[in-house]
Amino acid sequence: MAPRPAEDGAAGDAAELQRLQHEIRAAIKERSDIEQRLANPDALRAATARAHRDRDAVTNPLLDEARGKVSADIAALNEAWRHVDTVTRSIDRLNDLIEHAPAHIRRHRDAIAESLPNVRQARAKIAERLRAAGLESLLPEEAGDGAR
Repeated sequence: MAPRPAEDGAAGDAAELQRLQHEIRAAIKERSDIEQRLANPDALRAATARAHRDRDAVTNPLLDEARGKVSADIAALNEAWRHVDTVTRSIDRLNDLIEHAPAHIRRHRDAIAESLPNVRQARAKIAERLRAAGLESLLPEEAGDGAR
């Protein structure tokens, strides 16, 4: 007597399940054999985890967006950082011309010139905090204490 179709399906499923279990056991044994041949399987696991993390970091759109924001913030910091030097140079260049200007103009120049050391000190403090936090790479290459 021929088996019924439902019994054929159940027997086929059982055979397929048994075949898959055998493949899983073989894969686990192969992995064990590979790990035993390696000097340090923990290092391999750590390297694999790092590779997966790096792969995910490279392809993660949120991380890419955050990188873009950080790059823009660094560019803005560098621009503002250099702006202090630009203003100082402009004041120095105008200094000779203003020497002969009326007193009310010289008073404004003097007030600006007097505030420059404060700006330089504040910038030096910011630079020191960034260096202490290990973020010195954010500063422009020529960044110092602001003194010329």
